[in-house]
Amino acid sequence: MILVMINIFLFLAAFLVLQLIAPAHAGQQAAVSADDAQSAVAQGAYVVDVRGADAFALGHLAQAASLPADAASLPLQNLAALLANAGIDSSRTVLVMGDAGDANAKALWERLAVVTSGRVLWLVGGAQEWTLRGHGLTTETVSRPRVPQYLVSFDAPASSSRMAGSRVRTSALLERDSPARLALN
Repeated sequence: MILVMINIFLFLAAFLVLQLIAPAHAGQQAAVSADDAQSAVAQGAYVVDVRGADAFALGHLAQAASLPADAASLPLQNLAALLANAGIDSSRTVLVMGDAGDANAKALWERLAVVTSGRVLWLVGGAQEWTLRGHGLTTETVSRPRVPQYLVSFDAPASSSRMAGSRVRTSALLERDSPARLALN
């Protein structure tokens, strides 16, 4: 009996640990430190900076694109246009940053996590942590080609048109209730 209870306890503990770790590796969202952000950038993450234009001009992460601070509150089509024009491929890893604890950066991080298929990271300590950890900023701007976007909210109805990989983001309930409609999309 004790052995069974120990096994159940170990199973539940492992399950809870996986639930805590999964968001950082499952492809949706994770809050990261400057060192983790540096690693993501080195692996090709796109960087979105929501600080003001003056702060961005004084120094930003290499390859960063500047987006308005209110980007998270924009209608989905406008957000898609901003990302597209900035050359951000939202199907890949995107690092969102602002100032330390920036509410606008956090809001964009949360919004992108529910409308993109890529992994979304938030540099919680912002530009301040980045520089305190010894990582450099640049004043050089980068120009990328436009990347078409089609952002879809996770809670979109099954009848909405979606891109090919969106079935992964559709809830099991929608798939169970309307398999024929999903197969046609």
